[in-house]
Amino acid sequence: MNIHPSVPGPETAAADLRQYDEAALIDLLEKTEQKHGFIPRDLSEEVTRLLSVKLERLRRIQGKLDSTIRRDVQQHVSHWREEEGNLIMILHAIQNQHGYVPREVAMELSRELGVPLARIYEVITFYHYFKLQPPGAHAITVCNGTACYLKGSRDLINELSSQLGIAEGQTTADRMIHLDTVRCIGCCGMAPAVVVDGKTCGHVKTTEIAGHIASIKHLKESVA
Repeated sequence: MNIHPSVPGPETAAADLRQYDEAALIDLLEKTEQKHGFIPRDLSEEVTRLLSVKLERLRRIQGKLDSTIRRDVQQHVSHWREEEGNLIMILHAIQNQHGYVPREVAMELSRELGVPLARIYEVITFYHYFKLQPPGAHAITVCNGTACYLKGSRDLINELSSQLGIAEGQTTADRMIHLDTVRCIGCCGMAPAVVVDGKTCGHVKTTEIAGHIASIKHLKESVA
């Protein structure tokens, strides 16, 4: 909960600030400096102490996360270590676990395999399957195979990009919708085809794009 305190005077500078979040602390310091022309030493020391405590807690949390990431990566590596081309297999396992390949996991994999991080990213970016960003709660996939391309799939992609404010392969800022393209979904007779959350929609027109997006947003609102 955000707390926006009144500006304390120098005599109250060492008040208990543990209830303040980071935004409130910044607001407090800025207002104090504006009012007094300086930040009283008592307040400065108290905030410094509080931040040290918060940082130590964050380090402990980070340590637990690092330990979990290291353990998971070691398990994947152990499972595929003897297989030829195991890097791709391991990356598949990581993406199946997380839905994408987090950077911190890629860095741990680099250390565990003794493979340069750049090499790992070469593989990730070469294969369209791998993702570097968390997937959205919902997915819209446009088929861009030959039949769909000739029937206007590029127009559908452009319309989706415009309405969602993202490019293909990206996810909206609220992590609600992920936009992707594939070479073919095997439904050439329905060209141009779009897959919305696993449901294939055929003969899609650009004028129908808003409706598909609205259906997802309506689902979000009904769940909320």
